[in-house]
Amino acid sequence: MTLKELLTQVGFDELLPYLEKHEPEHLDNLYDFREAYDILRNMKPANNFEGKIFVEWHGGEWEDEEKWIGVSPMHDCTWEEDLAKEIVVADDVHLTLAELAMHCLWEITYWGFSPQEQLETFNRKFNYHKPTNQYEIALDKLEESIWKHQTPRRFRCRGENGERYTTLQSTRYLFNDRKNRSKRKREYRQDKREEYLKQMAARENLITKLSAEGSSFKRSDVDFLLHIEYGRQYDYLSVTSGTDGRLDYILESMTKYQQLALEKYNNAVVFIKVPNCCPLTEQELNKFKKAICLYLGYDDILFGTSDYESNKHDVKAMLMLSQR
Repeated sequence: MTLKELLTQVGFDELLPYLEKHEPEHLDNLYDFREAYDILRNMKPANNFEGKIFVEWHGGEWEDEEKWIGVSPMHDCTWEEDLAKEIVVADDVHLTLAELAMHCLWEITYWGFSPQEQLETFNRKFNYHKPTNQYEIALDKLEESIWKHQTPRRFRCRGENGERYTTLQSTRYLFNDRKNRSKRKREYRQDKREEYLKQMAARENLITKLSAEGSSFKRSDVDFLLHIEYGRQYDYLSVTSGTDGRLDYILESMTKYQQLALEKYNNAVVFIKVPNCCPLTEQELNKFKKAICLYLGYDDILFGTSDYESNKHDVKAMLMLSQR
């Protein structure tokens, strides 16, 4: 049985209880797994591709080490090629089809919940990112200073684009790095500064995204996000076979496949991006806005829209919950 054949036999709601048990600390993003599952079910396996996915027990080598189900390899090729792979289950692994599908879904989404998101993750992780706003520039300067003045010269090197690398030739440097009280205080201040700059850089990037050219938002509408006490962002994608029900799909992601602690927040920003080839009707938008207001129950909810260049019909939505 190939991965594609397995996913065709099992619906997402069948594997959902196993996923909730497997991911008890991330019940607010179960919708991501649903979107990925629907993308995979709509995707055609690669032609003439041969490969295998092995499902077997891992761990348990040490006395206190728990054993877990491992599914591999699933990060060495494209999703289309993964779908064409034959699933080989070890003799001592006993899973229902729904459990097996859950483990495969969890593994294939390790780096992202779509091929595009996976690529973006790799780019962030392995490619140099040039600072784009004042907070990223300040963070880069801080990291440059730490790297330059607190890392021994013999462990420092730069990449072709100026990236900073640390190469440790001896583990002695790691474990014998004793710090006096003043150095520990300095490190604490640096960590707090880095944390602040990363948070503010993310908020600035969000505001820039929300108020970009073509958006119904102006910067003045959303710049309050720089000063919120705390917040959480969720991104949605309509995975439908056509243009009908795109906002209904996203609404279902929010209300059925996501467990939110709505009482922690008191306002929301909802931003909808629509492909210019397949716009939404005013009736669809109004119906969605009313449903969101009823679901969230906040007095302070901002709605914004924008279009984007695409020959696909997918609608993207962002929900920003915050406390201020």
